[in-house]
Amino acid sequence: MNTSPAQSGTVNNVIDLFSRQVRTDPDEKKFIRIAPELDGLAMVYSHPSDPSTLFSLRLIGWGMQKNGRITGIVPWLQEVISAEDACDPKGGQWQGYYDYESETVFSEPPEHKIAELEKSIEVYEFIPDEERYVMQAVPDITGTHIVSLMEEERSFQLAEVHSWSLYSDGSIEAMLVDEDKVTNTPVLPGDDCLYPVSDVKQISYYFQYQIANQIKRREPEAMQALLRMMHKTGIA
Repeated sequence: MNTSPAQSGTVNNVIDLFSRQVRTDPDEKKFIRIAPELDGLAMVYSHPSDPSTLFSLRLIGWGMQKNGRITGIVPWLQEVISAEDACDPKGGQWQGYYDYESETVFSEPPEHKIAELEKSIEVYEFIPDEERYVMQAVPDITGTHIVSLMEEERSFQLAEVHSWSLYSDGSIEAMLVDEDKVTNTPVLPGDDCLYPVSDVKQISYYFQYQIANQIKRREPEAMQALLRMMHKTGIA
């Protein structure tokens, strides 16, 4: 079955009474193909604590959704999502994409990433199956970390994200390394020693490279932010 989206010509005119936004079928926003971001482009978002400032978060890649839309991909709080879906009244809201080199903010994916994904989806066929399986695996080059909050010990564990896997159900998961199962180095995407973050039983959050290293160094500001998170979840 070819995953290239069909153009039906229909228009979704179902409006949410509260948000006044057009409702979309969640299934149509599932990812069917991903490509890593190799030029360091980022998402920019606003935060209610400082409305006049834009903050940045490096993209881990670009993805084509089932509806044909191409968007940036970011690890956001506890999920990996389309950057354009980042909308949290307390955590921040998507405002666009950012190129550090040219210092420009833009709203649409780069043409070369659109072309890359459109061409690759013509070549690689998606075969549906009742069993969930990995369709693609790409390395993490942003230094993303996972912090798992351990309720029983009232503590946390910090782990580096090794790679990202796109599953046949359209979800993207971080892959972590089980050091006890490493038989070959370097560890490559797809190795047997890797496991998805969904296997972690604790509550887990994504952290950017800079903040994760501040936590490693036990810097007061980062530790206070982590402590607030633990209080919020009722662990500390």
